[in-house]
Amino acid sequence: MWTVHAESDIDLISRLQAGDASAVSEIRARYERELQLFCRRMVYDEILAEDIVQEVMMKCFSPGVSPPTGSLRGWLYRIARNRAIDELRKMKPEVRISGLKSNEQIWDVAGLPIDPGTTPAGRAIKADRARRVQLAVDAMEEDLREVVILRFFQGLSRNEVAEAIGLSLAGTKARLSRATKDLRTQLHSLDDSSI
Repeated sequence: MWTVHAESDIDLISRLQAGDASAVSEIRARYERELQLFCRRMVYDEILAEDIVQEVMMKCFSPGVSPPTGSLRGWLYRIARNRAIDELRKMKPEVRISGLKSNEQIWDVAGLPIDPGTTPAGRAIKADRARRVQLAVDAMEEDLREVVILRFFQGLSRNEVAEAIGLSLAGTKARLSRATKDLRTQLHSLDDSSI
């Protein structure tokens, strides 16, 4: 999972506020990779995701942009999320559906390693289960899908998710609860206790 840099993020925020352009380079080095993965999961397009992340990085040092008041990571995700939503709104439904069919590589990048001691049959079961989870997440409503991706795949704290989506912590917890309930319902067939 991603490393959290809370104390040094405070320093980066101060440097951004002071107009230090080198802070953007450090922000890029620290967060670019995870933001690209998040954007690819949101918009189903690697090149578009890279463009969005470039815009996020440029926005860090744009005149008139208020620096984050909370966590730097949550602020960056909020900017990336808003841009990704803008792009999703532009897409025709057929584009999104074709993205669903071809997004296996998007999820494989961050796939959890399968225990090497697992038998071939066990690895096949785990791989099948992972694929079904991916399909279930992709089929969710956008507002639920994004909180699942942010919390469980990107590893953001609840506070960072709240900042990224612009909701209160209570509202975020409620949305996460609804999302996990929805996923449980969709994935009920994954109960392999009979195996």
